[in-house]
Amino acid sequence: MRKLIYEGHILTNSEGLTDTWKLIIGTQSRIGSLFELRRQVNFYQELGVLPPLRVSLLAAKTAKNDSGKKIGKAPSTKRGKSN
Repeated sequence: MRKLIYEGHILTNSEGLTDTWKLIIGTQSRIGSLFELRRQVNFYQELGVLPPLRVSLLAAKTAKNDSGKKIGKAPSTKRGKSN
């Protein structure tokens, strides 16, 4: 099963097909492609009718984004001798 978090909402895909993603908002369940479900989330956000997001989802999303950032020296640009 694959899971994606988009704008704090979980999209799941248990079948592995591109058009079988599932989005659950409140008591409603929608199935469709990622493109369709993304559009629906954006539409509901514009209307202001989405329920508040769970704090644990927002914390997990922030932690994942922060862990992807690498801190340290930039990679060396020195090149070895070429003959």
